[in-house]
Amino acid sequence: MPKRSHGCFECRKRKVRCDETKPECNTCLRRGTKCPGYRPAHAFVVHTFDRNRGRIDVREDEDRYRYANRNHPSDNQAVVQARPSESTPVDGPVPRPVNQAAIDRVQFLSSFLSLYLPSWKGEILTPPAAMMFYLPTVPASRQVFSAALDAVSMAQLAVDNKNYPLIYRTRSTYGTALSHLMRAISHPEHSLTDETLLATYLLGLYEVFVGVTGMSGFYYHVQGLLHLLRLRGPSGIKTPLALDVFHGVRYNWLSVGYRLRRASILDSPEWLAVTANAAKTDPYVALIDICIGIPRILERTDQLAKSAASVEEFDKLIDDSQQLADRAFAWFAKFESNGPLYTKVPIDQMDGFLTYFNDHTYDPVYHFKTFAIFTTLINYWMAMSILRSNTFGLVRRFRQLAPKQLLMWDRELSSYADNICRAVPYGVRRSAGYCGRFGTLTPLVVARKYYEAKKAAKEMAWCDKVFVGARVPGLYTPPSSKAHGTTSDGQGQSRPGGAVMKA
Repeated sequence: MPKRSHGCFECRKRKVRCDETKPECNTCLRRGTKCPGYRPAHAFVVHTFDRNRGRIDVREDEDRYRYANRNHPSDNQAVVQARPSESTPVDGPVPRPVNQAAIDRVQFLSSFLSLYLPSWKGEILTPPAAMMFYLPTVPASRQVFSAALDAVSMAQLAVDNKNYPLIYRTRSTYGTALSHLMRAISHPEHSLTDETLLATYLLGLYEVFVGVTGMSGFYYHVQGLLHLLRLRGPSGIKTPLALDVFHGVRYNWLSVGYRLRRASILDSPEWLAVTANAAKTDPYVALIDICIGIPRILERTDQLAKSAASVEEFDKLIDDSQQLADRAFAWFAKFESNGPLYTKVPIDQMDGFLTYFNDHTYDPVYHFKTFAIFTTLINYWMAMSILRSNTFGLVRRFRQLAPKQLLMWDRELSSYADNICRAVPYGVRRSAGYCGRFGTLTPLVVARKYYEAKKAAKEMAWCDKVFVGARVPGLYTPPSSKAHGTTSDGQGQSRPGGAVMKA
């Protein structure tokens, strides 16, 4: 007598090997078919008498229990049906078991969004922050994206809970994500997808959370993003997701370009055309269209200084700098045309600020109407502080300034640093999320550099304290005064547990 098969009905019908997984076999699941189930231990036996041949046929009546035993917890329980006519096969799709990794990813993503974005509902956000709302809709089928999302979500949870063991564990997740990213970039087709672009952006954000490479990891990811943009070209930015990632790349590049004093492809006419339509309705985008030209002004300044250029060349640079500043002044006048965009409030009204930073150096501070206004204005004050400080250095060197003009320059530059510092408490509140905190880091560095030039020790100390606390409250060791000494290029540096403050 042949051995009785214990496979499911579908595998037996197809005469393929069944792995006999209960309640439904993986062979059927992999084929995308409905697994009808297995025989129970006790089978129905049908006796049929053939009058013509004078014999009795004995067989199992599988139709009586096919599918029906799926709802019973034990495979040893026989299924009884009154009449065959009452047996109706299940036509609906059989749900597949949910992978535990997928469950964890959903939970990580939910926590990431709640911690990273501002916590108040209906808030108006700038494009780099609003891009995070795309994350739940991006298919997790591409490993390059899902691995990057796992890494940055886990890093934020570790940082928020001040969990050092989990931070160390994220290194492995980060390494896996980097491996997937390298494979995707090396593939001609995959390197041009939105998922690869988004994954690279997320891994740059990971470096902001827990990077210990002195922010060089963040720099390399920004460089990688620029490389991917070159491959795609301006015409490759077609989808809303790609456009929002492009906004994020421009914001990240400005943080790098200001420090390195180096231009990029992003200020070329063809790349500025990508955001031309958005700039007509979004003040933030219009501002970045202006700011993206500042690194080139800084690069030209350094090049002319190294080449011992003529006075005429420096005059041309001063005029170009003034024209860029005039565009920014006109933008600001239009932005504030409908009245004040913030109010002054006592520092103790900034929820949680004094808990981390019991310092009243700046009091009152600014409370903005929306988060988008905060992000936009703090970037404006930072950009103008950099641009106008550079212009002032050129003017002071090549043109004669009267005492009144010097006083006006001092007031203007001082106002940018003061505005930055009074805006920072709004961004480092718990309710502003990590998006708000990270948005204060580069502006704080810029303000600190101004106070360093002015030898304003109290204001410098405030910037140091808030910079480290805003990065990861309570996680890093506060910087010492010695750690912020001035290097040959004028960059104050600190490396408290991986935090770096560079001008």
